[in-house]
Amino acid sequence: MSDTDLTHADLSHLTVRDMTPTQRAELKRRYATFVAAFGPTTAAKLPAGKKAKTAKPQKWVPGKKG
Repeated sequence: MSDTDLTHADLSHLTVRDMTPTQRAELKRRYATFVAAFGPTTAAKLPAGKKAKTAKPQKWVPGKKG
């Protein structure tokens, strides 16, 4: 199997245990590409000063509005 064949190959029918080392490497590359598409989402990767404000939860009292 050439690299171009493996890039477009359907690996969904295989378990990781049944894959060849080349197929596992391709699966890892696909996963890394998938994760990178979402960009920085953890607090460690966000720029300083851009932290989201979280409101403190308030006790719910039945019948009270406001």
